[in-house]
Amino acid sequence: MHYDKIKEPVGRFFNRSPWLRKLFYRLLDLLLLRTWHVHRELKKWRSQASPEAHILDAGSGFGQYTYFLTRLGKNYS
Repeated sequence: MHYDKIKEPVGRFFNRSPWLRKLFYRLLDLLLLRTWHVHRELKKWRSQASPEAHILDAGSGFGQYTYFLTRLGKNYS
């Protein structure tokens, strides 16, 4: 799939407020099957990771996985 054509306008709309951004992430969770798989793998990773892990989210979508990780570990940076 080619997301580049739609990423910019969608990102502009949902970046208007934190509430819209969170809503967008919830919608992605519902609509994309791969999100379910990524969340499952991130939960597995968390069981082995340091409680103060440093995480780089580069090129993995709209930032929804970073948001998910911040909810998994409050000390992640």
